[in-house]
Amino acid sequence: MRNLDRLAAQTAQQIIAETTGFKASEVDNLTTKSLGVLQENGVYAATLFLHSRTGPDAKVAPSVRRHLLKLVASEIIEKDPPEDKAEKALRFVTEHIAGDLDTLFLVKQVWEQTLIYARYGAKARGDKRDKSGKGDLQ
Repeated sequence: MRNLDRLAAQTAQQIIAETTGFKASEVDNLTTKSLGVLQENGVYAATLFLHSRTGPDAKVAPSVRRHLLKLVASEIIEKDPPEDKAEKALRFVTEHIAGDLDTLFLVKQVWEQTLIYARYGAKARGDKRDKSGKGDLQ
């Protein structure tokens, strides 16, 4: 049996590691907004949201969506993750996640946990830099 909480934590760590070139506040902001969309509107809406970002969010969104889809594809659905294109990602969600209610709820729960961990990881990274007097990463 897989420990999905551990996988969520590892995925969040990958997101934080991959976004070290961006301000912690930008990562925190996008993960918080993504979590809200996921909780209120579901997995499909969160995927669509992450593909529709502009401005500062557009820099961080590719890492978040790529790691979320990779987590689901490799650990829950056991298929290759889709290319990082909106059309293919949305088709993947529709065909492999939304078609089964148990899978849909499991993915939503794992993504929520991952985004929560990534959000706190970004906050911790920002706080650490603020205490050292260096501020957010540029």
